[in-house]
Amino acid sequence: MPRRRFQSGRVYLRGTRWVGSYREYEINPETGKRARKTITFDATVTSERAAKAALQPYLDDYNARAKANSKPSAPRGGKAVRALIQEWTDKILPNRKPGGARAALSHIRTYILPQLGEVPLRELSLSQHQSFVTAVGRRVDRRKTAENVYGTLGSILDLGQKWGYAIPSVEKRDIVFPADKKPQPQVFFFDADTAARVINIAPYPFKMMFLIAAVCGLRIGEVTALKVASIDFKRKLLRVTGALDYATRKESTPKSDNSAAPIHMSELLAKHLHDWLDNRYVANVDGYLFTNSKGRPYLSDNVVKYGVHRAMKKLGIETAKGVHVGIHCFRHGVSSELLEAGTPIHVVTRLMRHADSNVTLEHYAHILGDAERVASEKFSQRIGQQITQLESDSEMESASVGKTA
Repeated sequence: MPRRRFQSGRVYLRGTRWVGSYREYEINPETGKRARKTITFDATVTSERAAKAALQPYLDDYNARAKANSKPSAPRGGKAVRALIQEWTDKILPNRKPGGARAALSHIRTYILPQLGEVPLRELSLSQHQSFVTAVGRRVDRRKTAENVYGTLGSILDLGQKWGYAIPSVEKRDIVFPADKKPQPQVFFFDADTAARVINIAPYPFKMMFLIAAVCGLRIGEVTALKVASIDFKRKLLRVTGALDYATRKESTPKSDNSAAPIHMSELLAKHLHDWLDNRYVANVDGYLFTNSKGRPYLSDNVVKYGVHRAMKKLGIETAKGVHVGIHCFRHGVSSELLEAGTPIHVVTRLMRHADSNVTLEHYAHILGDAERVASEKFSQRIGQQITQLESDSEMESASVGKTA
């Protein structure tokens, strides 16, 4: 019978005397159990606290013997990274959202297994981590990509430590990540005028999808996941409760907890939603607001390919090579227009359903820079007006002195 390494015992009052009880260390060979030992304390022990103090020497003896004879389990450090990844894939990956699961598998197959798969877990020192990050940095152009790959590795190793594997602890702050090899890609977005042109020229149902994206700033998966039940005309709200995976169309929760939130429905949007439901909506079993000819919700790629790209081609809108164009251009446009109009950052954060203002600042710092330049220019103009007045006063004084002379 396994022994408890430490024992706390128990005390209780029996009649007028305090009694202590604990298990003996030795096992009875006949029963295979440890006998319970009971001690009745004398009359000087008059409280529970005193009874526990009187029992403690017996417990100390037991616990000391148990500790001396205990055999600590050997850390599981002999396995290689590949074995831990397999365990993580079986236990954790099915709980991830489809998009996150695909990204993690891509990192594992492309970078982690080829470079670290056969390395013993106990040898994952800081030097090993740094070598891995540097090797990834040689293959990618952006620091962010290297950080994402390392984030997947770190998540796996953290769980491995909690599962009892002997894995050295390495802090992310001790890792030197590669610098970006190329300039950050240009952020392309539709301003209000361009968004209106794209919406006008797009056919249904893309026209309606784009209007929702432009007015509410929804992500592509949130637009395709909208249902008739998402619309609340009485309260003028559009409830965002789900998102469709861009590849599988499997419905899950939105990107974050903050993303699952009601959004104000403007008069413009309410008018067009009423028209859509009355004249164009096709009923379907799941109640999706937009479905294709087969009665299924749209694939995100098809919305972009046959909706956004074709509309831009018709309008002659060109973009630089490598610039991504999709539904997010409407979302970026909403944020940009609001910030340029002087909307407080915390208001934009709530409208975009970001976790906090830092996320908004990270994505739209270039817009804030423009706003700062405008503010600086206005302040400079005010100073300039005063300087001009001073010059005029000086000229007037010179002229006055001349006349007096």
